[in-house]
Amino acid sequence: MYKLPDTLGGDIAKFGNLAKEYQEKKIETIQFKAFRVPMGIYEQRKDEVYMSRIRTTGGVIYPGQLLQIIEIAQKHTSDLLHITTRQEIQIQNLNLEEVEPILLELQETGLSTKGGGGNTVRNILVSANSGISKEEIFDTTPHAMALTTKLIAEPDSYLLPRKMKIAFSSDDTQIDYAGINDLGLVAKIQEGKRGFRVYVGGGGGSKPSVGWLLFDFIPESELFVVAEALKKMFSEHGNRKNKHKARIRYIFYRLGDEETLNLIKGYYEEAKKTTPLFVLEEKAEAPEPVAYTLPADIVPDSEYENWKKRYVTTQRQEGYSSILVPVVLGNLPLNDNGKVNGLKKLLHFVSRFGKNTLRFTTTQNIQLRHIPTGALPELYFLLKEVVPDHSIPLLANNIISCTGADTCRLGIALSKGLASAIRRELIRSSLDLDKLSTARIHISGCPNSCGQQLWADIGFSGKILRTDRIYPGYQVYLAANRNDSPRLAEPVGHISARDVPQFVIRLLAAYQQVQSQYPQLSAYLEKEGKTEAEKLLSEYAPVPLFDEDKNYYFDWGADTVFSIVERGAAECSAGLFDMIDLDLNYIHSYKQSLETETDPEKINNLLYETIYSASRMLLITRGAEPKTVEDTFTLFIQNFIEFGFVEEKFRPVVELAQEDKQAGFISRKTEILALADAVIELYRNMDDSLQFKNVQPQPIEKKEEPVIAENQSGATNKKFKDLRGVLCPMNFVLTKIELSTLQSGDELEILLDDGQPINNVPGSVRGEGHTILKQKQIDDYWQVVIKKK
Repeated sequence: MYKLPDTLGGDIAKFGNLAKEYQEKKIETIQFKAFRVPMGIYEQRKDEVYMSRIRTTGGVIYPGQLLQIIEIAQKHTSDLLHITTRQEIQIQNLNLEEVEPILLELQETGLSTKGGGGNTVRNILVSANSGISKEEIFDTTPHAMALTTKLIAEPDSYLLPRKMKIAFSSDDTQIDYAGINDLGLVAKIQEGKRGFRVYVGGGGGSKPSVGWLLFDFIPESELFVVAEALKKMFSEHGNRKNKHKARIRYIFYRLGDEETLNLIKGYYEEAKKTTPLFVLEEKAEAPEPVAYTLPADIVPDSEYENWKKRYVTTQRQEGYSSILVPVVLGNLPLNDNGKVNGLKKLLHFVSRFGKNTLRFTTTQNIQLRHIPTGALPELYFLLKEVVPDHSIPLLANNIISCTGADTCRLGIALSKGLASAIRRELIRSSLDLDKLSTARIHISGCPNSCGQQLWADIGFSGKILRTDRIYPGYQVYLAANRNDSPRLAEPVGHISARDVPQFVIRLLAAYQQVQSQYPQLSAYLEKEGKTEAEKLLSEYAPVPLFDEDKNYYFDWGADTVFSIVERGAAECSAGLFDMIDLDLNYIHSYKQSLETETDPEKINNLLYETIYSASRMLLITRGAEPKTVEDTFTLFIQNFIEFGFVEEKFRPVVELAQEDKQAGFISRKTEILALADAVIELYRNMDDSLQFKNVQPQPIEKKEEPVIAENQSGATNKKFKDLRGVLCPMNFVLTKIELSTLQSGDELEILLDDGQPINNVPGSVRGEGHTILKQKQIDDYWQVVIKKK
């Protein structure tokens, strides 16, 4: 187990990035024992819901510690524990006043939340079977513990440009998460010496990449050296101005592969001079010898052998087994006393066999280890009290999902609802699920990679799609390679959320027809399976209009029509760019189809759709909302051609598309493609304030009432905008447009409706670096004063 740092503290969700706005000494704060919170933030957010992330390096946690976490959570009225894909556990649904006592009580258990979130070194991953696998090179758990102890005690670990993720792999043929973390360390033995193959810069999210190979081998004694070198390089060269481009991989994109690798190696040589060498102090993990006799009244039932086949693995330590305890979506509800008491009985039973008997996995499950094989029947009956579906095929219990739009401020889709829907379809399908036990299905509710969709056989990330109105959809990814040649899953198209479960069933059914030719699902999906998936996606592409079938416009688990207005406070920005990217992807798809299409009618339709998507793509950046197809073309002409953003020569072809969808476009193909290219180029030259390079925009709205006045900050320009009645993301867009006309330090006063507008816009504005000076409720609306960055 890692050693606790001298200072307490941790991730107080929703405070981290905002606190920097209030660091000036003049800002009043409220001091807790474990942390300080700016008073302005405290007043704004004291009534919101919080969680506490608990660092459990490599997923290692003692049964007694988990029992204490359950007691602490129940004492502070939490109704949910959640296991994450980073092998840590969260106490969720807390009031702010309960967070600090939890930090103090966790310290008594030997656990900490320090580094659970924020711009720091996050929880370090270790292969779930490290220490017990027959195939591993060596157990990397002690290395992860030592590295955690060192890094969380160093102040500069909490001052990084963005988060830094580290992962170990104990098996050089299955590098897994070491291939997609900022620092990946793969166990290796060379000339009889233990050490690591080192990858750097891997990561999901925006502009994802597998890691770059830094060293084919370093001795294990230089573990601290390589971690310190990368941390210092990141701290000095990472992008501190733009958090969306602040991860280590962006240094590679900016400087190039060779220069960045040489840069890191330079820091590595310098770190050798000052960084202590790693010395393995912990002994190799081994089961604690405990006498055990199976009670005579315990007789396995008919499901016992199925459970054993699916969830039990023989360890390399003779006479012992590891057991996977499925925790659906990583959730351990605390509001069912029967199941909670059953979990406590299970943990007490497991603790009989020692401390090192429990780990959290990257698949959000619990792994028990060092359990005498003779104790399996008794363990099986204890599990039945906790996990109703304890013996169903593994795939159905092993789907990974992030929290999604249920609770995440960046979430677009209800990913947990989709995971449950896929699970239901798998269970009632005719598929031979036991032959799919190693398959991975991962889901994220947005383009970020919390659900690790890029590291799956079949992955999904939530996105906004639309017909006559928006509906929930997913980008589909296929065929990640988690072996010795890491490769991210490849995007192959998108699909409505409603159709995803059937898509999964049909794709897996097609695979099982040829499974004898492809022992691994990823191999099939990389080859003929990709063609099958694209065929299915094409079949599911037509989506009925809202009045024809409203089911497509409800997300899984939702009882209201899909809308980004109901998403979190920072979702205005995410929704804005997701809507732009939708048309951008359409244009790329149409252009690709035009290269091979020979049917004149289909070519003509593709050209019309290209004009339509090009006309619609950037309207939202001007605050323009088309109500009909005809409106789209009219608004494009008014806001882009007449404003000079797009050349006048394109007006005739746009007007032709507006007048007649079936007009002859083939003779104007070159002109239409040039129009699309012009709009894409305009987007590429758009800055963060939605302004286009070398073009001065004209005012779009005429409701503003400029006011010249001296104000608290000394600024001499203050503008006003009434945005009541304007929905997200349009209220955010109009706010950005107004801010673009101001100088740094000037102020903008806006009025927003109560409810989602006030929840959305200020958070998105803060996320772009501006300061909220005032946020005051007046009757049923809000007054917000923004200081431009």
